[in-house]
Amino acid sequence: MMTYFWVSLSLTAVFAILYWVRNYNVAKETSVWINFGIRVVLWFGIMWFINWYFTPTIAFDRFELYGELLLTLAYSSFDMPNQYRKSLLNFWGFRASWLLAIAMIITSICSGRWVNTEEHRSLLEMSNDDYAMIASPDDISINQDSLFNEGISPMSLEKMRTVSPDVAEVLAESVMGQIPAFGSQYEIGDLSLQSITGSFDITDGLGKNYHLSFDDDFIYVAPLEFKGLWKWKRSHGISGAYIIVSATNENLVHMVTAVNGQPLEMRYLQSACFSHELRRHLRRSGFMGKIEDTGIQIDGNGRPYNVFAQIDNQIGWDGDKVIGSIIVDMQTGEVARYDLDETPDFIDVVQPMSLIQNLIYKRYDLIHGYINWSDKDRLRPNTLQVVYGQKECCYYAGLTSVGNDASTSGFILVNAKTGVGTFYKMSGIDENRAEGAIQANEWTAKYPSYKVGNAVVYNIGGLQTYYAPIISGRKIVGHGFCSVKNVNVVGAGKTKEEAYAAYIRSYHMSLQQTSLPSDGKDLGGQILTIKKIRQEGSRYNFLFEEYDGKTFYAFSEITPEVRWIDRIGAKVKVDFRMSEDELIPIQNIEEIN
Repeated sequence: MMTYFWVSLSLTAVFAILYWVRNYNVAKETSVWINFGIRVVLWFGIMWFINWYFTPTIAFDRFELYGELLLTLAYSSFDMPNQYRKSLLNFWGFRASWLLAIAMIITSICSGRWVNTEEHRSLLEMSNDDYAMIASPDDISINQDSLFNEGISPMSLEKMRTVSPDVAEVLAESVMGQIPAFGSQYEIGDLSLQSITGSFDITDGLGKNYHLSFDDDFIYVAPLEFKGLWKWKRSHGISGAYIIVSATNENLVHMVTAVNGQPLEMRYLQSACFSHELRRHLRRSGFMGKIEDTGIQIDGNGRPYNVFAQIDNQIGWDGDKVIGSIIVDMQTGEVARYDLDETPDFIDVVQPMSLIQNLIYKRYDLIHGYINWSDKDRLRPNTLQVVYGQKECCYYAGLTSVGNDASTSGFILVNAKTGVGTFYKMSGIDENRAEGAIQANEWTAKYPSYKVGNAVVYNIGGLQTYYAPIISGRKIVGHGFCSVKNVNVVGAGKTKEEAYAAYIRSYHMSLQQTSLPSDGKDLGGQILTIKKIRQEGSRYNFLFEEYDGKTFYAFSEITPEVRWIDRIGAKVKVDFRMSEDELIPIQNIEEIN
């Protein structure tokens, strides 16, 4: 915090010089200098308090430093001598403050997107040429379905995130309520979603021991935060637990008080006081640039860390972009700074969601420049969602043409660690319409009190699908699926398997013809040899020796014969339509005796 001390001292020196200059010709009475001393000490105290409490960014390319200088210039001009009261602008202290304010406004305008349009829309790094794809006709040669499968891996039902943040918060509060001693001292902090692989032993708040094992599983994690200064003092500045809530199993909730036999002692949190508050701790560690908290994440051994994004201006005083990650060990306070490509593997999220939302908005709002009266090709992003593609955490946003609020023209995935985006040109419905379709489904409609939670996009068997939990009183009572491409393809049920089966039946009944690749070749009666079989609910996946690199699939609701085909090496007769896709739907399959 010494930087804040020297900044406060320098600003106080500026004030003292201005005050002395304007009082130089005033009678040197003792009261004048007593007043001078009081004002100098007061201003130093004000500047030090502002810097210590708010921990602003101190850098020459940020407003905060110049804002403090502007306040200093303005304050030094108060209580002016009589000869200057009738002509404020003649007093050079006031004139300097006005000039500084005007300079800040001008530089802000020059840094804005209306002047630097190209630079602002290029802030979001893209892995493909999205502008060319948007401007191209619909029959572009790029296979968008294949790109979708590459960007978002097919997800099994067991791995799907069924617990929404609202439900996770209720589950966390329920486990917190079991331990009154914790409830009186702490409150639940912000929940962070992450993927985790690893295993470790824990002790919960009731003293019970558990062994937790994860394999690319999704969990919410939240630290226990202090309820103010006095609770912090009574706890000796130590928070002794964090909460884990499974994102796929609402029955897996733990308050973790010890990991591998070692009690948790988290001293560095958002709610900690004085030098242990996270931002102040980073400032004391020398990070004076702009930083933004992205939440707690635990490693494969259960050790908690807090992650910050290190942000820098790219365009004058504007153009925020993440240039690195800062990771704080919440127990020891050890700080490590990484470039984005060197961030540890267990860290899923570095990019702040609000920053990415703003970058996406600017990229597609400025597609043809700042002035675009006809709104040509201009797109608006929907609310960002967290999805996982190829084991990487991504932000997903549907993109809607300006003036069309019911369907999407495509969507974008942005890697939550590196900030690199990929555009997919696909028409379909947005999340709100999918939620409405699930709400109107015959199963959900039977229960008027049931509400549909937030829809999240998934790759389910190569199908672009929205999934949403069905909730009653913040408790999950059902599940719903809706096709991204067809609002009429919907399935809902009490369990994921029931809802999935209903969804697949609806899919094949409504889209059996159009869902087959239009550019493929019908192949009937092919004699193939089974290399591998894998079952996922009612879906059966086949690898055939004759087609390396292709996965064939069928659903038992549509093709019941697949239930009795279970021999590796068996010969089967298969009807299908071959295409360039990696996933090939089976129209008919029959084992040869």
